[in-house]
Amino acid sequence: MFTHLHTHSHYSLLEGLPSPAELADTAAHYGMPALALTDHRTLTGAVEFSWACKAFGIKPIYGLELDLAGSATPTPLVLLATDLTGWQNLCRLSSALMIQPEAEPLLTPDLLARHTEGLICLSSAMDDLSHAKQLAVLFPSSFYFMLSNPVDSRARDLAEMLHVPLVAAPPVYYLDPDQAALQHTLAAIRLVTSIKKLPADALAPPGSHFLSPAEAASRFKDFPAALDVAEEIAARCRFDLPLGQPHFPIVPVPAGLTAAQFLRQKAEAGAKQLYGGVTPEIQQRLDHELEIIEQRGFETIFLIVEDIIRFAHETGVPTSSRGSAASSLVAHCIGITSPDPIRHNLYFERFLNPARTTPPDIDTDICSRRRDSVIRHVFDTYGADRVAMVGTINRFRPRSALGDVAKAHGLPPERIRELANTLPYGFYARLQENDEDNEPIPPFNELKKANPSLKSIFEQAEALLKLPRHLSVHAGGLVVSPGAMTDLLPVMRSGSKGITITQMDLEAVEALGLVKIDLLGIRGLTVMGDVAETIHSWQRTEYHSTLDVLDNIPTEDAETSDRIERGQTIGCFQIESPGMRATLREIDARSIDDVVAALALFRPGPITGGMKDAFVRRFKGLEPTSYLHPALEPVLKETYGVILYQEQVLRIAHELAGLSMADSDLLRRAMSHFDPGKQMQLLKEKFITSAQAKCSIPPETGEQIWELMAAFSGYGFPKAHAASYAQLAWRSAWCKTHFPAEFMAAVLANWGGYYSQRVYLTEARRMGLAVKPPHINHSKREFSVAYPNGEPVLYVGLDQVRDLTHRTIERICRLRPFHTLEDFLSRVDPRRGEAENLARCGAMEGFGPIPALLERIHGSAWQEDQMPLFGWGNDNDQDYSLEQKTAAQIEILGTGLEAHPLELVAKQIAASGAISTLEAAEKTGERVTVAGMRQTSHHSRTAKGEMMLFLTLEDLEGTLDAVLYPQTYARFRNSLTGSVPLLVTGVMETDPSRGEPMMRVEKISRLS
Repeated sequence: MFTHLHTHSHYSLLEGLPSPAELADTAAHYGMPALALTDHRTLTGAVEFSWACKAFGIKPIYGLELDLAGSATPTPLVLLATDLTGWQNLCRLSSALMIQPEAEPLLTPDLLARHTEGLICLSSAMDDLSHAKQLAVLFPSSFYFMLSNPVDSRARDLAEMLHVPLVAAPPVYYLDPDQAALQHTLAAIRLVTSIKKLPADALAPPGSHFLSPAEAASRFKDFPAALDVAEEIAARCRFDLPLGQPHFPIVPVPAGLTAAQFLRQKAEAGAKQLYGGVTPEIQQRLDHELEIIEQRGFETIFLIVEDIIRFAHETGVPTSSRGSAASSLVAHCIGITSPDPIRHNLYFERFLNPARTTPPDIDTDICSRRRDSVIRHVFDTYGADRVAMVGTINRFRPRSALGDVAKAHGLPPERIRELANTLPYGFYARLQENDEDNEPIPPFNELKKANPSLKSIFEQAEALLKLPRHLSVHAGGLVVSPGAMTDLLPVMRSGSKGITITQMDLEAVEALGLVKIDLLGIRGLTVMGDVAETIHSWQRTEYHSTLDVLDNIPTEDAETSDRIERGQTIGCFQIESPGMRATLREIDARSIDDVVAALALFRPGPITGGMKDAFVRRFKGLEPTSYLHPALEPVLKETYGVILYQEQVLRIAHELAGLSMADSDLLRRAMSHFDPGKQMQLLKEKFITSAQAKCSIPPETGEQIWELMAAFSGYGFPKAHAASYAQLAWRSAWCKTHFPAEFMAAVLANWGGYYSQRVYLTEARRMGLAVKPPHINHSKREFSVAYPNGEPVLYVGLDQVRDLTHRTIERICRLRPFHTLEDFLSRVDPRRGEAENLARCGAMEGFGPIPALLERIHGSAWQEDQMPLFGWGNDNDQDYSLEQKTAAQIEILGTGLEAHPLELVAKQIAASGAISTLEAAEKTGERVTVAGMRQTSHHSRTAKGEMMLFLTLEDLEGTLDAVLYPQTYARFRNSLTGSVPLLVTGVMETDPSRGEPMMRVEKISRLS
């Protein structure tokens, strides 16, 4: 039976079309016993290919197509692995090429000569006979010439001349012949050109579809031996990827200690420091956790993360734990996590279940600006050849697919933008309708109807959806291998910084046995770090380091409690969105524990299931707390009889039904997958029976408890995660309360978070802070605080001034102070447009009215280090009006500082009876009116082709998402032109996918 030895999947980026699974499925359909995957330059699809071949019952052959340099034109080689050494050499060759900055690197003969063991080499015909002879020497008994088609006389001649076997190896780039045109489009996208301008050698050869055995026999009927050789080669390739075998990193430990002993030593020392001693309860828990960690061989993971966190803290980089790792007492004692798992009643099995085989995730949030230094520490400490960031596969989405295909077909950019702007994205895409079979409606349906002449473009764009487009860096994943990374998997270069990443995504990396360490850059921690640096610079005697400032923030503070209770938390980590602030107000949150509860409450599960309302009523004392059975009281007392945390599901299964904590966690996981099958029914029966036997719970009550647990588990929030984030949220609220200027400046310097910059500027003004435009004597490059007259003033950063160059910013910061306009012009020597923009936005305040400054700039000529000669002499002392200043700032800075547009129509808003977006967020189900500015808006179409609009409104309190369905949009679309204040009336609802409030709009009017 014929075996394909030269196939390209869609991981031959922008070259091949089929997925590995589609290739394996097609091979199985034709009864082929084996199949090779030989993607161009990369091995990205190898693990996925392995899984697919196993699923379809065929043997996988792992290979690689590379371009050999040396001849007038590069020669394609196909290398196939026969054993583990061969796989490692594939990894090394691919990595050596893909780590280079060139877009299309070539394989040198010298590099190939160092990595031939365990490989079979198939070569295309080549111009240089000496290279062919060299390959024959490098691969004795493993070198073949590929016969791609019967008319390839050059390959036949070389094979005969050198006595090298000929193998039938037609290239595969797509499955069906009619996909050739789509492959041409893909090539045009890859080369950033139009299809009409594609050179012939950029295309897949004619007939590059997946040949059936009959087609192969027909195509190579004159070369039956070449077909037989393909089978012989397939038989020689007996290697399969060693999936599922752990490869934990190696860490240095003190002489005489094992990694397990070293971890115990650190954990017990940390426990003494944190708790003042090791009680029997603490020792028992440490022993329990350490035993499981050692049994599973996970000590090195804990030690590496501990080393990373310790380095970060020693160098002043703020961090915060996330996820279920905070459930571990060992992690807490060695400084990996912040929340106390004993105080919060957290369970180790929620983090590391001994019944599971996969390693635990220890995820850490880290200051985004300072994160690179920590990652560099990992590369330097454990070896650049053993460390890589995890790669991620970016795939075509509707907008990118349409844009790229339309460009390849030669459509002009403005037409492409027009078409792409009709497609939804972000929050708006989640609200799209499905068809009658509840399948998502193809995104290009309406475009096809409206533009029939472009039908082929839309069809090709739809065919590319979800195909890989390029590889990039995972948001935070990093892996450390016990030896050279390329002994296990291939790596590549990513981005302008030249970061080393894996060629495979996280799922494939973990399948090959490496453990991901997540270091996720978080802007909220950057804000906290900036504030702490400022405080430390003022109070060095009180605080030993920057992080000492954050660690010493009190956990009880009346003013901070007041701010949280009122929901005045714009800018505060995790508690600034409209829905989150409304939740804080609803439950009168005043403590860190209250914030923990609020973070868990503000989830789709509690909101849509009605548990949030019950919790709020009981929290406020509006209804008594009740339990389905008294046995639930010890478990649910802290949450007023409501299941709020995943850990409570574990406790119920453990304490009511007697399941071990490990089995309880497995039960929780099974519930979270909504599996109604036989296994779940058996678990349910076991739970009800055990609860009756252990706690005398009647079967009907046991079933009610089971249903309550099952309803919650799919959406539950781990308390460990909420506790970690609540601590950081509290600290950010404390900084905002006690160092408001420094906090808001840090938020603005880091470009905010949930809201637009205008919202944060309005918040700063509402707090009584002076907010000024950039100033040539006071502003830094980014947003900053200065005390020119002893009072804090927030200055916009110079980098926000339109068209201001880095050179000019550098000279301003280095040469100031400036005393006159002439002084500034002569010493900084800006371009005229730069000087005009600085004057118009207010950056020369104190040097004269803006019109007079502009006259002097227009009527002058200056040179560096020479005072300008002015021909001015007017008495113009009239300055810009408030409206003129605001308009100039919006134009030059992107936002107005003098006043929010809504402040200019405050009387009309008050007369309308409109409420704020924050108040509206608390009125689910009610009809309300809000005043706001359109921040963003996106059109979409319903299944019937009717136009609708998704809108984000912004007011002085925050933002609110709104949707205008077709009839409403048709009626009020003319009111939405321009950037003017709007009065919007509608009914408040909850977005089920995010839990955030949104308005179903009924009416819109303009304010002027």
